[in-house]
Amino acid sequence: FFFSTDWTLTMTDSKLQDLQSRVKALEIGAAHDATQQAVQQAQAEMLLKMRDIRESLKEGSAGTASTKELDALQTENKTLREQNAKQAYRIQHLIGTVEKLLAAAK
Repeated sequence: FFFSTDWTLTMTDSKLQDLQSRVKALEIGAAHDATQQAVQQAQAEMLLKMRDIRESLKEGSAGTASTKELDALQTENKTLREQNAKQAYRIQHLIGTVEKLLAAAK
């Protein structure tokens, strides 16, 4: 039984292309698996960090503000107290003036 040379070459080329596509698929799969493992490792690390943060929050040690934030809040608090004192002073004088005007109008 004789096969033509062209037919044999076509079959060989076809098999070669099939094998190349299989190898490429395996390489892509291996790269995907490696990527998945890296992602899973990063997620596991993040989970551990989040658990540590949660425990710190439960203990109350991580809930404190930074020094910079505290300074800003203290400055804002001081400014608001000064404004409140000025407004209270002005209100007292306005009430006094209104009372004098009402007394004079009687």
